[in-house]
Amino acid sequence: MLLGIFTILYMMTLAMQVFVPFIVRETIVFGVSVPEQHVKHSALAVAKKRYAQIVGLCGVLILIIMFVLYGMLAPSESAQGILLLSCLFGMLAVSMVLYWFNHQKIMKLKIREQWGMHLKQMRAVDLTARSRDEILPWPFYVVPIVGSIYLVVFTLLHYDQIPNAVAVHWGPSGAADAWQEKTYFTAIALPVVMLMMQCMMWGTADSLKRSAIRLSVNRQQESLESELKARKFMSWNIALVSYSLTGLLTILQLSNIYPEMAEGKRLLPFFMAFIVLITGSVLVYAWKKRQLRLKYKDNVVSEIMDVDEDRYWKGGLIYINRQDPSVFVEKRFGVGWTMNFANPRGYIVIGLPFLLLLLVSIFSL
Repeated sequence: MLLGIFTILYMMTLAMQVFVPFIVRETIVFGVSVPEQHVKHSALAVAKKRYAQIVGLCGVLILIIMFVLYGMLAPSESAQGILLLSCLFGMLAVSMVLYWFNHQKIMKLKIREQWGMHLKQMRAVDLTARSRDEILPWPFYVVPIVGSIYLVVFTLLHYDQIPNAVAVHWGPSGAADAWQEKTYFTAIALPVVMLMMQCMMWGTADSLKRSAIRLSVNRQQESLESELKARKFMSWNIALVSYSLTGLLTILQLSNIYPEMAEGKRLLPFFMAFIVLITGSVLVYAWKKRQLRLKYKDNVVSEIMDVDEDRYWKGGLIYINRQDPSVFVEKRFGVGWTMNFANPRGYIVIGLPFLLLLLVSIFSL
């Protein structure tokens, strides 16, 4: 069962990696901004096609190797778990190496052919856009937080019936494989971790709402509609992750209070459902992004272009722009949003909860 579920997860992740160049906006190719006047350059289509072919082929080969070695490692559950994760990360490593190669190649092509050199750079702004934003309001993210606080109180009220050893880690089969001596801190560590993660997701959603709505200077209305819908779907994704994580960790916490819940492999279906649900939601979001992205039949004929922000993107992956008040911006390669590392608010939204999570993990050892 574990192999079957993990294979589904692997294939879904592989499909995402293969189609990433065709999901992001056409004016961003392997992390490099391309003026709309050059989006149909033949070299761009060739680079995307070859990337997809190589990643797909390597991904299938790694999957075959995974099947062969998995049977040889039976019945060692820990070794099987390490193998499955190694194959997944190996496939992701291949895709990142190919991304970096193509990023350098497209950047050199852009410089050599002087794309945008003789075009006027402009930034499009719509002052009415905020009133149409459909990002989920804050109460959606507060409900899981209230649930976590209640779970902390519930745990303390039932402290006496918790076994002397508290489960702190669960293996690939869903069974606990690491425990700590029961104390008031270790008893509530899991819901506290859950609370920190929920606060992080609430802060991310709020920062997303405050982030700038980026428009295409040559296709302002179309890009506005696309941006508003993408932001809406992203907020739903964050809420889904928050609620799914709350459900899974709540079940794990209750299994410490009621140990019979964790007998055998009863927890495995919850782990697998969580993984498939989260991965599936990302795929749905990617499919929506593909539908919403602006489509170009030919190169745009215009004397103006969007502001070239390549200098703010390190390797096309890390965004550092002190002039941009946005905390989060859309990724240039991949699905979702990334942090503006020059905005201090981002370190509060992400860094502070992460630091608290780290401290909780250390003190619960």
